[in-house]
Amino acid sequence: MSRIGRALGVLVALAGVAGPAGAARAAGAACAVEYKVSPYTGGFTTAITVFNTGDVEIRGWTFRFPLDPGATVAEFYNANLVSPSTVVVTTAKDWNSLVKPLTNISLGFRAIGTPGADPAWFTVNDLPCSRVG
Repeated sequence: MSRIGRALGVLVALAGVAGPAGAARAAGAACAVEYKVSPYTGGFTTAITVFNTGDVEIRGWTFRFPLDPGATVAEFYNANLVSPSTVVVTTAKDWNSLVKPLTNISLGFRAIGTPGADPAWFTVNDLPCSRVG
């Protein structure tokens, strides 16, 4: 491979790490999630706290988790809703896109249907998060 080809390969690799997903996967990145459900007739609400338990900032984020097939998110708070069912996908708002080490963000949603079992996993920028509580 030529020097130019090697240099391009390095630049592409660095670009992948420099973006939001790469920032969360960097050494020292870690997250934890607290998930609390409150049922009501015809649906439920959920309060979610995402903790940056690592020692690096998370700049921009995508938060994912599986949702019971019997439910659909109708409204998401403090995040942009990308996908409302099966695997819920949300992204940061402009004002909460930076999560400093040892801080947290509060999210939540209102769903129609049954809550079912709590999600089996959560990720922030494809980084698996541990469960709190």
